[in-house]
Amino acid sequence: MSPGTPDLIILIFVFFGLQAWWVIPLINKNNKLNEKGKVLREEIKKLEKLYKK
Repeated sequence: MSPGTPDLIILIFVFFGLQAWWVIPLINKNNKLNEKGKVLREEIKKLEKLYKK
C-alpha cells in the first residue's frame, strides 16, 4: 500500500459525506412537496366533481 492511500480514502469519505449532508435533505424536502402536491390534486379533483353536478 502506497503512503498516500489512507489519505486518499479519508478524502473520498469526507467528500461523499459532505455531498450526502446537503443532498439528502433536498431529497426529503422534494418528497414532502410531492406528497402535498398529490393531496392538493386529489382535493382539486373532488371539488371539480362536486361543482360539475
